[in-house]
Amino acid sequence: MGLFQSKIFKFIFVAWTIFLFHSCKSGMLDPANPGAITSDDVWKDTKLIEAYVAGMYQDVPGWDYNLYNNITDEARSNYPGQAPNNVLVGEWDETNCPMDNWAGSYQRIRRINELLARIDGSPVPADRKSSIKGEAYFLRALHYFGLAKRYGGVPIISQAQTLSEDLLVKRNSIKETFDFIVDDLENAYAMLPTDVSPSKASKWAAKGLQARALLFAASPLFNTTNDPTLWSKSAAASKLIIESGKFTLHQNLKTLWQVANKESLFEVQYKMPEKYHGLDALVKPLRLANNDAGQCSPTQELVDAFPMANGKRITEAGSGYNAQNPYVGRDQRFYAAIAYNGSKMKGTTSGPPLKEITLETFKGGQDFDANPATKIYNTITGYYRIKSVNQENTLYSYGYGSTQPWIELRYAEVLLNYAEAQNEALSNPDASVYIAINTIRNRAGISSNIPQGSLTKEQMRELIRNERYVELCFEEKRYFDLRRWKVATSVLHGKKGTGVFITKNADGTFTFQYLAIDPNPIVFTEKMYFIPIPFSETSKNANLLPNNPGWQ
Repeated sequence: MGLFQSKIFKFIFVAWTIFLFHSCKSGMLDPANPGAITSDDVWKDTKLIEAYVAGMYQDVPGWDYNLYNNITDEARSNYPGQAPNNVLVGEWDETNCPMDNWAGSYQRIRRINELLARIDGSPVPADRKSSIKGEAYFLRALHYFGLAKRYGGVPIISQAQTLSEDLLVKRNSIKETFDFIVDDLENAYAMLPTDVSPSKASKWAAKGLQARALLFAASPLFNTTNDPTLWSKSAAASKLIIESGKFTLHQNLKTLWQVANKESLFEVQYKMPEKYHGLDALVKPLRLANNDAGQCSPTQELVDAFPMANGKRITEAGSGYNAQNPYVGRDQRFYAAIAYNGSKMKGTTSGPPLKEITLETFKGGQDFDANPATKIYNTITGYYRIKSVNQENTLYSYGYGSTQPWIELRYAEVLLNYAEAQNEALSNPDASVYIAINTIRNRAGISSNIPQGSLTKEQMRELIRNERYVELCFEEKRYFDLRRWKVATSVLHGKKGTGVFITKNADGTFTFQYLAIDPNPIVFTEKMYFIPIPFSETSKNANLLPNNPGWQ
């Protein structure tokens, strides 16, 4: 493959471990001469090994800046030249692909493989040695899953390579890749503890990731033989978590990312001043901005997908939806995710004190186009994102000051994964599918349950897909869902995202007009279901060819 050179890796490996060790603890093998520590020394010292493990967690991807939420029908980035808008019009390929994660993933996998090769000969106690191996299997599966959901089949490298080996590794099939991921997670499940911080891998995190991987493997994009057993296996993995009773839905959707709760199975944690991100800055209007703004304007398509509090879609008879007052009576997920004209937002422009504003997203409003020179920094759709934003934060700025965790896997997704897999495994949805979906909707304030037996398999499928759309919005799930279902060409291609243009009338009422906000139609062609292996890799390793269909 040509990704890893042993001598270079050894230098990086030692430097990386020493850096992490200094960041966490004092005292080393030779504090006076840390440069003398070799990679062999690391595996003789339990503290350095723990620092190495901590480093593997530092490799887990966290908050994405502005890409994945802005390349489907969820939201838009305001700035024409930025990556999301280039992706929307199909301006990406094997030499320039914002979704590419090939090289970084294999670098992380190499570090994990090194640990698995060395940990058995280390002085770490046997019980801790087993749990470390479980963590390694979990994290390796996480990185391989990140590759598989983008590229399909990828080279499986399960051992640390040396220069004496053939580094020009061939691709494995899609099935082989997912089988490897599932097996790693089965090993992780056997070795990991049950009760740990969600910042660490646990049995339940392993089983949840396994259920997700199997869900993808069962989906039309990857399941070319239409193997129905994959749906059943995914449902069984999620069912284990549900029946464990270890997790519940956090009832306050507005604080889900702000307080410790029993919904999170696995997350990337942040803590000032060592580790932070910039979410709170990038989604605010200019009046609350601090060196960043306009990076996530929710689309009208997403807004319309949220049901009413009575559970009905806004287009259904009896929903109570009022086109002249469209933001009244929606389910609680809407109010926890979307800020609209007249709603409240908190923030600051340069530190304390905190201030609260009433959004003006109508024509001439302060948070829309009152000042044409600064309009680009405000919403382009008429909406702002507030989901997962810490409205009490006063320290945020561009790329700085936000500490809410990136929740990689939460119990709401487990329920949705189970409902989808179980529905697809059966000829008609059974009671357990209804229970899972009603549990999700009940937390959103929808008190009327969907009666058991009232939906066909196809109707339940559409409901589940919409529930994923709204429940998991802005969590980097939609892009991958539309691809694995193989519906992105119909949902996205040739379409333009829309927004609301609001006129404030003389009597204080508002008129709503819904217009396209994309200057050009979205481009999502058949070949884009799999992204191409980077040219930088195929040019070094012909065994990676042919590239994915359409990218040859």
